[in-house]
Amino acid sequence: MVLAFPRLVLLILILPPLVISWFIPAEELSLTAGVMQAFEAVFAHFGIQFLTPIVGLAIVTASLAGFMTWLSGPSRSLLLVSQEGGYLPPWFQRTNPNGVQINILAAQGVVTTILALLFAFVPAVSDAYWMFMTITTSVYLLMYLWLFRAAMNLRKRQPDHPRGYRAPALNLLCLLGLVSSLAAILISFVPPSQFGDGSPVVFVAIVGGGILLLGVIVPFLLVRLRKPSWHVAPSTTPSTSGEEAS
Repeated sequence: MVLAFPRLVLLILILPPLVISWFIPAEELSLTAGVMQAFEAVFAHFGIQFLTPIVGLAIVTASLAGFMTWLSGPSRSLLLVSQEGGYLPPWFQRTNPNGVQINILAAQGVVTTILALLFAFVPAVSDAYWMFMTITTSVYLLMYLWLFRAAMNLRKRQPDHPRGYRAPALNLLCLLGLVSSLAAILISFVPPSQFGDGSPVVFVAIVGGGILLLGVIVPFLLVRLRKPSWHVAPSTTPSTSGEEAS
C-alpha cells in the first residue's frame, strides 16, 4: 500500500499532461486552459461539444473543493507550529470558539488578494499564472530538499529506531530526490515557449525574487524574530488568554 501510493501519484501527475500534449499542438496550448482545450478537442471530434461546459463546471467545483483544503490546511498547520514554537505573535494565534484560526485566515486572505491584484500588472494572465505556479512549486521543492537531508541524517544518527516503514536504500533514494528537486528548481528559471515576447530577465527576476522572499527570507524572519513570550500551549485558546504581542 505504501509503495502503491507514489506510483498512483506519478500516474495522476504525468499521464494527464501527456494526453493534453497529444491532442493540442504546443504552439496552441494555453498554460491556464490546457485541460479545457483537451476536453473541447476530444468532444468536438466525437460531436458531443455540449459536454464541454458540463465538464468545465465540474472542474470549477472540484477546484473550489481543493481550494478549501489548501486554505484551511496550511493555516491550521501554521497555527499549531506557532503555538508550539512561538513563531508568530499571539494575535495571529487567536481562534474563535470553534477553534478556527481566524486571524491567520484573515492575513492569508489579504496576502492572496494582493497577489491576485498582481495579475493586473502582467500583460497576459497566462504568463502571470505560470510565474506564480512556478514560484509555489519551487518553494515546495525547497522544503523537500530539507526533508530528504533530514531523512538521511535520521537514518545515520538513529539507524535502529523503530519506524512504521523502513525505506530500502534510503540514502540513494534521498540523493535522487535531492538531485531531482534541485533540477526542477533550476528548470523553473527557464521561461516557457508560451511566454511569448516577455523578457526572460523579467521572468527570472520575478521567479527568483518570489522564491527568495517566500522560501528563504520569510522563514528566516519567523525563526529569527520569534520570542519566548509568543509560545502558547496548544490546549490554550489564544483568543481568551488576553495575551498581546510584545
